[in-house]
Amino acid sequence: MSTNDPEGEIQRLEEAVMKTFGAVAPSLDYSEMNGVVELTVTTSNPRHQQRFLFHRSNGATKRQALEDMLDYIREHRGAEPTYTIQWRAFGDTELHTSYFSAPNILGALDKFFFGRDLHVITVFSVTLNPLS
Repeated sequence: MSTNDPEGEIQRLEEAVMKTFGAVAPSLDYSEMNGVVELTVTTSNPRHQQRFLFHRSNGATKRQALEDMLDYIREHRGAEPTYTIQWRAFGDTELHTSYFSAPNILGALDKFFFGRDLHVITVFSVTLNPLS
């Protein structure tokens, strides 16, 4: 898709990503290293206020990274198995449950632990959910 307004196209693609999540908007963070733009999308659970990695995508430009993210959302996420992780934060008494789409159990745990100290959360179980 071609446009004469690159910023407008980026905004349109960002809105398409955001729309996927409904009322709780994700965070879209860009970084660039060695000419590669990485887009990191994290989500927040309104109940326990924890942020988790949804997915990372790469491209030569923000637009390409966004298009790669939308491809993941439309084509690949639904094909990945889902995992349930039960956990508790240090000092908290409530057991929480979070869900992740990932290619395998290690991918689910990577998404769960993204950006957090391994020593402040206890994971009680990781379960592969039945295929629907």
